[in-house]
Amino acid sequence: MLLLSPQRLQKDGIIFQSFEVIKTPKSVDFKAHTLEPYEVRKKFSTLSKETRDGLLLFNKNGMLGLEAELRSRHAAQRSGKPFDDFYSQAKLHELHASYYRLLPDLSGVKNYHKIRNADGKLRTAPCTLCTDKPILSFSLNKANDRIEVVVTVDIGGVSSPLSAFNRYEFLIEKEGHYYQLAYRDYQTAEWLESTEIRTAGNREETFRKLVLAKLEERYQVNRNGVLAEQAINVKPTSQVYVSELSGTFLMLTPQWVYDGILVEGANTDTLEWQKAGRAYLVHRDRESEDALRDFLKGLHPSFATQRNGYFYLSFAEAAKRNWFLKAYHKLLDAGVNIIGMDMLQHFRFSEHAVATTMKMQEGDHPHELVLRMKVSFGKERIPLTQLQNIVRSGQHNVLLKDDSLGVLDDYWLEKYGAVLRHGRITGDEIRVERWMAITEQHDAPAVQLLKPVLADDWWSLWDRWQENAENLFELPEAIQVVQLRPYQQRGFEWMMLLAKAGAGACLADDMGLGKTLQTICYLAHQLTMFPGTKHLVVCPASLVYNWRSEFEKFAPSLRVAVFHGSARSRDDLEGDSDIIVTSMGTLRSDVDLFTEILFNTIVVDESHLIKNPSAQVTRAVNALRAMTRVALSGTPVMNNTMDLYAQLNFIVPGLFGTRDFFKRTYADPIDQSNDPAKVRMLQKLTAPFILRRTKEQVASDLPEKTEIVLWCDMSAPQMEQYEEVKRNVRNSVFLDINEQGFDRSKLSIIQGIMRLRQVCNSPLLLPAEEQLCDYSIKTDVLVDELKHNFKGHKVLVFSQFSKMLDLLATTLCKNEIAYYHFDGQTPPKKRMEMVHEFQQEDNTTDVFLISLMAGNMGLNLTAADYVVLFDPWWNNAVMQQAIDRTHRIGQTKKVFAYKMVCRDTIEEKIIQLQDRKRALSDSLISGEEGFVKNLTMDDLEFLLT
Repeated sequence: MLLLSPQRLQKDGIIFQSFEVIKTPKSVDFKAHTLEPYEVRKKFSTLSKETRDGLLLFNKNGMLGLEAELRSRHAAQRSGKPFDDFYSQAKLHELHASYYRLLPDLSGVKNYHKIRNADGKLRTAPCTLCTDKPILSFSLNKANDRIEVVVTVDIGGVSSPLSAFNRYEFLIEKEGHYYQLAYRDYQTAEWLESTEIRTAGNREETFRKLVLAKLEERYQVNRNGVLAEQAINVKPTSQVYVSELSGTFLMLTPQWVYDGILVEGANTDTLEWQKAGRAYLVHRDRESEDALRDFLKGLHPSFATQRNGYFYLSFAEAAKRNWFLKAYHKLLDAGVNIIGMDMLQHFRFSEHAVATTMKMQEGDHPHELVLRMKVSFGKERIPLTQLQNIVRSGQHNVLLKDDSLGVLDDYWLEKYGAVLRHGRITGDEIRVERWMAITEQHDAPAVQLLKPVLADDWWSLWDRWQENAENLFELPEAIQVVQLRPYQQRGFEWMMLLAKAGAGACLADDMGLGKTLQTICYLAHQLTMFPGTKHLVVCPASLVYNWRSEFEKFAPSLRVAVFHGSARSRDDLEGDSDIIVTSMGTLRSDVDLFTEILFNTIVVDESHLIKNPSAQVTRAVNALRAMTRVALSGTPVMNNTMDLYAQLNFIVPGLFGTRDFFKRTYADPIDQSNDPAKVRMLQKLTAPFILRRTKEQVASDLPEKTEIVLWCDMSAPQMEQYEEVKRNVRNSVFLDINEQGFDRSKLSIIQGIMRLRQVCNSPLLLPAEEQLCDYSIKTDVLVDELKHNFKGHKVLVFSQFSKMLDLLATTLCKNEIAYYHFDGQTPPKKRMEMVHEFQQEDNTTDVFLISLMAGNMGLNLTAADYVVLFDPWWNNAVMQQAIDRTHRIGQTKKVFAYKMVCRDTIEEKIIQLQDRKRALSDSLISGEEGFVKNLTMDDLEFLLT
């Protein structure tokens, strides 16, 4: 007999021994023996030689031999993994394979097992080694706000929870019967019982990412309605997948794409789809799906009787009377995408190459081109609408009347793909925006389809600008600057060149590189070329007077009118001014007045603020009439590719199609799948119209910037206040998450983190009834630095909290330290007066208290060489924008930026989190919502412990 000791699997692997029962009239005794060669041959002679040899693994020498073999394998792999870690798993894998090979023979042997009872004592009893294969299934359960995975074992049609079995690694036992789990199932069971996974059920978001996403990669999981599903209820895009079946039949499979989710098969009311631990419930549009099925059934008489979810014909039948060709064109004409043509093997390729002729003429408006285009294979002409469907669906082949496939090669697609993809087709005409010609700048001459649209002298200037060999345009006389920096000259000339081509421009230089100056030079040049014209600058309200000040500084002879504030008058718009400066809010309110004027140029500063196409200010900006449009932004993309659409549609209207087209064609493939082909397409289209230079690239002479963490250690009373608030925040936040889920608790998370950051600044920021002390270590440290280390230097102090600035102002007064102070409530005109005074050389007020969000755009404060971020922001881009108020062109001194951080608090943990997840701190998220969106539940646990 064999004695099984399953608990030794992980210990030493010697789970089998020879076993005999010795019975006497007075007792029953048990004796176990090591499985030595002689013992095996003597007592298991009825087993096959392979089985007897396999049993010898389960003794000391066998395990030593296995260890030596695995050491050799580990050395050959050179994985860098410690051998002990490698050995424990590799040994178990080998034992699993050996047990599987031995099981059919051993199941016929009489077996005993030695296991521990509930009281911990060893017990020896008969057992059975079963060959039935256990099948695992998984479902979710929620109890006491905790999610858990319930694992069920099915053996021979009988189901039981895995918890009803005793598990010894890959062996499970119940009532003396042993079953072997598949090795993958054993690993999954082991993983689910790990501490990390078991505790994940307390947090839904962590459970989705850490447990469910990985589990669903291998298994179906019955969610039992435990986790909320995201409903998708949209009209689908219909398509037909064409393939070949068994090398004999042509098969058409109807498919539908619901917001990126591909659906086919029987028409159920809903369909569950999982990705990354999230469940999507697709509400299928029965009407749309039935319409496609009915359409397909009408293509051939035999289709009406086919019930398999797809439709098929023999190749011979498909070729009769050009059936496939006719069906193909009917589908294209109905707007149904056809995919899979590239994979067909039976259909031959046409002997004819694609032939294309095209004539170009002016369209109905100045920026429109009409292309009369003829595409054919031999004598067969291909309708443009069909070509457009083929190109947009990513196909390269066209089905011709003789059932051959016409090939649209890479050269042809490179030359004509963009105009077909973006064009508006009527009959044999394609209408496109003339600006598309500039996107061909990097193509070989043979594929520059639209180059003749622009005059040769323009292309000559463009080529010279690319070579950067000489100045193409002189600065206009109105500009009171001897010369621009080389990169600024290039930016000014770039805007001039695009304006000559009738296109707009998005200048996206880093903060502080002089976007305003480059734009003023361009506007002055336009006024020289087109005297008497009007130009409009639209900007945030906080920058209105900054723009006026910059005009007065660099181009004082230009007549600039500010149309802003309650005292604004229609006369300001209709007067003899050259430039009108207005705020985005004013434009939104008075858009009807602005649309009456034809402007030469419209400039939108901080253009990322119009990234939402449906926002009122975006609609207002697009309603304006202008010859040329300019967008300025240091951060044109703050969240995703869709941020570009509204800004690009403003500067080159129509070039990128509708919002849905841009989202479907570029944004979704790039943001969701990082599709390299779509990235290249979009880069090619946008490259001429977006110019971005960083400080590292072009401002090597800019003085050094040093960033320093100024650590602050709270006093005992302030730390006691912090710990009290942290306990309350933690309890409140996690209670909300348990009740509503992570995604619905964003506001609670934002408020909780903000309260902790307020305590780090000063407990006086809390409601009066919650204040346990009034001491602020940061305030004391700042005052001490201002009196000593910062003395004689001009200092900018930024805080997110306006009330904190008020508290600092009071403290500075008590210490007789002069200061300026503005926040979001300070009128723009007053701000600029303070900025102007602060910048004067003889000014003795050295401290400027500024609200972080109110002062992170457009200000020029180069008189300062010290920056203090009183409460560091989690978004690194926002902090850099604040620092760039002084670290910008015009600065001649070294800049020192101090981040005040309270040790052992959430502030220190945010810095650690930024270091651990650099993508979080470097990503251009816009604020609290973006920060929380990028947090995981584990990150939140880290911040609140």
